[in-house]
Amino acid sequence: MKQNPKAEKKPNSLNSKAQDQNREVLENWLQLAQLRAEKCELQEAETAYGMALQHAKNMGDLRGQMEALAGLLRLAGHAVDEAAISRLDAELDSMIAAYPDEVPPLVWHCKGTVAWFKQDVKVAQRCWHRYLRALRADTKLSSKEELLAKAYASLALFWRETKPKRARQLSMAVLNRESSKDLKGTVGILYLVLGHIAEQELDTETALEWYKKAHARFLAEHNWYYHLYVLYGYARIARRQQNYAQAYWYLDMLEKAAWGQHFNQFRREIAIERSRLEQDAVDLLIDSRKGVVKIRDSGTVSLRKQYILLHILEALSNAHSRPGDDMERGLSKAEIIECVWNESYRPEAHDNKLYYNINRLRKLIEPDVKKPQYLLNWKEGYRLAPGLRVQFLGGRSSLAAVNQGNQRGESE
Repeated sequence: MKQNPKAEKKPNSLNSKAQDQNREVLENWLQLAQLRAEKCELQEAETAYGMALQHAKNMGDLRGQMEALAGLLRLAGHAVDEAAISRLDAELDSMIAAYPDEVPPLVWHCKGTVAWFKQDVKVAQRCWHRYLRALRADTKLSSKEELLAKAYASLALFWRETKPKRARQLSMAVLNRESSKDLKGTVGILYLVLGHIAEQELDTETALEWYKKAHARFLAEHNWYYHLYVLYGYARIARRQQNYAQAYWYLDMLEKAAWGQHFNQFRREIAIERSRLEQDAVDLLIDSRKGVVKIRDSGTVSLRKQYILLHILEALSNAHSRPGDDMERGLSKAEIIECVWNESYRPEAHDNKLYYNINRLRKLIEPDVKKPQYLLNWKEGYRLAPGLRVQFLGGRSSLAAVNQGNQRGESE
């Protein structure tokens, strides 16, 4: 009996269609993971990469498995999860050794990024160069130009501190290509690199212009992850320009945005910058939100819930830093009573109260109460020492809710 040729081809056709559908599902999971990462939804990105990995294993798709593992490795690097980094890196290395011809270029990019996070300079550079070579050799890529630009951007990021001239030349060469306007993500990263180089050269105005360009680019692309690095650049610029209040504002905002363990690497960078800021900015840092005073020479003092003492410091700080000819002036006892207790000054009712709280404050912040260095007598009142660099964070508005039930008890 003669067989129908169409009947013979039908199973193969159905099988091919199913493979195409499965591959499309895998690509969708990988794209979703990347999109979630760009939007700072790193936990959701981890879930999507996990789904992509499971789907790739079910299909027997080696490249898909390695891409998903590479994405998970990069997220583990962001989280500084050493156990996950070690496990995923070993799994990837095993697959690379077993199937060297199936390794997608993205694997080398992610391995280089994690090595960079770990400050393993040689490994990071070696991986990114392998990424470049793999991109040039890969005939299956549909967006090779975009990925090559991403590889160059990674190298520019890597070189921006050790080889700034080479990093600048490489960044400008990529940006000067006519098609650079279509390179999503990469152009903004190159703007960040150029801003960082200008910042290192102490050209803060040029750095700020590059950061503004990166800001606009990442906003247009809805890339919130790299947008955090723009705000981080703004914080550093504000510190260099001695606009310390603005620098603290940016760092506070970044800490709120980059919450959770998935941002551990970035939070480490924020902590380092905050340490630099505290070192550069002040001799006396009063953080009313946390109820602490940081003193350059003697460390941190906790005021706990002693809100009256914080209000006194706030009033004296405002007087100390006011603009004009009377800057760094003090406050009379009448001004302190009116500002802190919101009462009209009466010596018989207020002098002892004020002396008591000033002495409490001096015992907490002064190295030697008998020879005050920070809180000095001034005419008919008190002042912070002339030339003292003071930064007050928060304010009475941030304390209002908790202070309402405590102020009366402390004032007695």
